[in-house]
Amino acid sequence: MLPPDFRWRSVGTAPFEQPNSLLLDSTEVLRLHRRVDDGTWWVSLNNQRDDWCLRKHRECSGYEQGKAGAELWAERHQERLRTEVDRRIKTMADRKPFLMR
Repeated sequence: MLPPDFRWRSVGTAPFEQPNSLLLDSTEVLRLHRRVDDGTWWVSLNNQRDDWCLRKHRECSGYEQGKAGAELWAERHQERLRTEVDRRIKTMADRKPFLMR
């Protein structure tokens, strides 16, 4: 079950009936993608991390399976995700305090 403070949104070219970005405190933690050439689905994980090397990518067998797996992943990693998102928000506020008023 998806933790209550996580929410799905449609971003980019995703249709509204298929939200593809999972957010925590307005920070994207993962996104489902669909390839245009063959229609396969994949997910990018740990999108809250600035270091691209720390992000992960996994193939999905379809949208619904990818979304279900993403929700399980978020539930399993929610403590770490909250810590990293909180740190990211604090860092942004320290760098640009005029944006956080």
